[in-house]
Amino acid sequence: MNLTSAVPLHSRKPSPVRALLLMVAAHFCFSLMIFFIKAAQKVQFSLHPDAAVARFGTWESVFFRCLPMTLMCLFVMARRKRGGHAHPPLGSEEIRWLVTRGLVGAISMACFFHGTLTIPLALSSLFSNASVFLIGLLGHVFLAERMTGSRVVFALFGLAGVALVLGTGLFPETLAHNSQSSAPTDYLIAFAAGVLSAIAYFSVRKMKSVPSNTIILSLSASGVLLALLSPLVFSPLRFPREPEVITLLCLSSLPAIAAQYLMTWSFQSGEAGFVALGQYSGPVFAALLGLVAFDERLSSLQWLGAAVAIFFGVMMPLVDERALNKRFVLQSRKAVDFFKERLRNS
Repeated sequence: MNLTSAVPLHSRKPSPVRALLLMVAAHFCFSLMIFFIKAAQKVQFSLHPDAAVARFGTWESVFFRCLPMTLMCLFVMARRKRGGHAHPPLGSEEIRWLVTRGLVGAISMACFFHGTLTIPLALSSLFSNASVFLIGLLGHVFLAERMTGSRVVFALFGLAGVALVLGTGLFPETLAHNSQSSAPTDYLIAFAAGVLSAIAYFSVRKMKSVPSNTIILSLSASGVLLALLSPLVFSPLRFPREPEVITLLCLSSLPAIAAQYLMTWSFQSGEAGFVALGQYSGPVFAALLGLVAFDERLSSLQWLGAAVAIFFGVMMPLVDERALNKRFVLQSRKAVDFFKERLRNS
């Protein structure tokens, strides 16, 4: 895809299939991103087994994630400006949504990275993608996007699965055995990422006329700013000095940039509730990477809760999609008729 394309994706004909595939690709890239961050943590632990050694954490991860993306957005926007593509003027409402997207998205990212570094990758990804159950509701209330009673029920069952997984972290003595020495607050912070990301993703739907680069810049620049200001509230930043760790953290920014563009284009080109269907490919990718690379094993209740959440998360956008199904059937019939005609003429 050409990041400097003069034709915004949101101006093209809506395509549910394209939007869904973009979202799946985005979450594969997101899974690669958290894999590199987790690998950097593991490498630093192996180099310095002594717990007294200061190690990088949440806000350092946010900084490494956002700085390259900020520089790339500025480069693309400057290149477009030199090419004669002036940035469209923004209204006051669009600016407010940009600020909301940036700040809320950056805080959600920090919560997500905290979960990445403290709990299994699959669970961190699952909590982050719990936003799928809230996005459809927000789209229904504020954007008049369809949210039937059946889909509401599916959303509640999906949230019940997420709540079961959350409970295994909050009450590990009674519900499940933790595979890591994670605190209950680690699970709560990771879960907060999903709540905040729903607001951040929803704001993208309110900015259909805003270029993708501008929306992404609002997130990345906010992340850099909050990371630099974090020592005022949290501990000082501890940037790693080990070349291996720095390399892995820098590598994490590459799939992150690709994922951000893919996700933004996806939400701009499809209905929010349906596009969110692709989000639950993320926990699957993360579970496979966590199992193969880090031997992260979940308890039976965690698997059950994740399976329930993923099942209802996948099914929720498909409930009552009769018009969409008819469209797929009609296009399939057209394809069959086309090939039949070609065979007759050959």
